[in-house]
Amino acid sequence: MKKIFVTVLSAALLLVGTQANAQLSVGAGYLNSAESTAYNGGDPDKDNLNGFYVGVNYNIPIVAGLGVAPGLYASGLFYGSNGSDSFAGITASGKFGYSEIALNVPVNVNYKFNLSRDLDMFVYGGPIFQYGLVSKTSGEISGSLFGINVSTGKQENNEYGEDGSRNPFNIYLGGGVGIDVAGIQVILGYDHSLTNISKVDKVSTGRSQIKIGVGYAF
Repeated sequence: MKKIFVTVLSAALLLVGTQANAQLSVGAGYLNSAESTAYNGGDPDKDNLNGFYVGVNYNIPIVAGLGVAPGLYASGLFYGSNGSDSFAGITASGKFGYSEIALNVPVNVNYKFNLSRDLDMFVYGGPIFQYGLVSKTSGEISGSLFGINVSTGKQENNEYGEDGSRNPFNIYLGGGVGIDVAGIQVILGYDHSLTNISKVDKVSTGRSQIKIGVGYAF
């Protein structure tokens, strides 16, 4: 998988460097990711992560309104929860957090419809090759036992490490629509993961995510 990511990135950079008529766009936006984890084929547990993306793409015209746009962007996803309970003089509270930073290489085929002089609509779709840089979980449990305070302290784990539970490589299939008003772009997209990002036996973890963003085409 790492070789695939490097190969795709190298091919995208080669295309960027050899096309004089390509159009550069920069953009950023909001990500909402629904993560589903199934244990041993059972009903999946679901979590909702929020985050951002920022990056560039290089649209290479092929014919008429058809083009292909390799790109490179960074994404971040975050999740946090906490709770507390008490029973018979025992109180306990817990905090859990997750953070992820990744590099993404989309290769989108797109088609642009000219609506007026300064207004275009476009649709796009294609694979997204992802390599995770950071995947960190953190947790802390504290409470009191008949007036005596106890705490585990903050515990952190690198989920991409040898003892981690996640694979840093992922492939999405994505698509969406957008409008371009005199170079200012607004997009709405959807991505669905094609690979299992869990490294744990008999555990399957996948994602689907919505993206809403703005950009500018030079």
